[in-house]
Amino acid sequence: MNKVLIIDDEPWAREVIKALGEWERLKLVIAGEAEDGKSGLRLIDELAPHIVVTDMRMPGTDGVELLKQINERFPLLKIIVMSGYDDFIYLKQAIRSRAVEYLLKPVDPMELNAALQKCVEELEALEHSEGSLRRSPLLFSSVPQTDRYIALKQRALAALFELSKPSALHSLSKVELLLAEAFPGGIKAEQLERLDVDFTDILEQFLGEYSFEGSKVNLPEKRISPCGSLTEVIGKIGNLFSEVIDMLEAVQKTKGNLVIAEVKDYLDKHYLEPIALESVALQFYVSKEHLSRTFKAAAGENLTEYIIRKRMEKARELLLLPHVSIKEAARLTGYSELPYFHRVFKKHFGVTPGDMKSGK
Repeated sequence: MNKVLIIDDEPWAREVIKALGEWERLKLVIAGEAEDGKSGLRLIDELAPHIVVTDMRMPGTDGVELLKQINERFPLLKIIVMSGYDDFIYLKQAIRSRAVEYLLKPVDPMELNAALQKCVEELEALEHSEGSLRRSPLLFSSVPQTDRYIALKQRALAALFELSKPSALHSLSKVELLLAEAFPGGIKAEQLERLDVDFTDILEQFLGEYSFEGSKVNLPEKRISPCGSLTEVIGKIGNLFSEVIDMLEAVQKTKGNLVIAEVKDYLDKHYLEPIALESVALQFYVSKEHLSRTFKAAAGENLTEYIIRKRMEKARELLLLPHVSIKEAARLTGYSELPYFHRVFKKHFGVTPGDMKSGK
């Protein structure tokens, strides 16, 4: 069974996660708990969990530093991040640290279990990838080197979904350093050919999944040639990755406004329902990272802020109706916990729901 570590400085918050998770159905087991990032890192070393569910606001080593260290030291670990609705800086760090999901507190049970399910599916896919890799000519002498190579391939794929040339080229430079270290006596021609196949497959996988307003984009006819030195082959791969990203950015510039208009239309129809960045991204066949970045750039606010603003505007409208109670207004705008609704409303409007209702 896959092991899960929960990190949160509030004992009651850890108890909530333990109560909400469908551990048996997902074939998961809670391996341990930690109250801050420092003890969390120590337990990751000791327990070797497969999934970490962590809060971001913690004393000492907070969530931002924790994610950075996990990303460097445990590249294959699956991460689920929890935080408050207004902590966009944490959302950005979660994206950079390839978190599987970013959950808003109070955590919704369906969203938590959907995130855990996704982690399980990614772990199963990774297990398949590892087996395939070890049967290939590009064999490493140690498991950590193999894990690092797989993680760097995943980062390269993530960079494609983010349409980030710097991230893609940075991942490829790390691949070159890893291979130079792993094969100090020189890399063989069949290993360079494996490298060619691995990264061409990544491009084909990306273009097979990526769609822009329903249209697919094909891999350029130009192929990577495995001839030459390691540096030359990495350079050719980088050029092809850059060409694909340039091509898709050109498509985005011509169609981006229409896509964001469609996203807003979808949100306007569904903002009162349980909704998350991941579920919206699935509706539009893009990664959550790409959706988050594009929406923020076009709308001037992130997707979570947009949903909260719509909910608060609706809540104010309901509170001004004499027959609607505060509790009813909270429920109708998607807030099952009244204290949390009060906090969000006060932060948004500067007055409490009660003040709004009484006309103060």
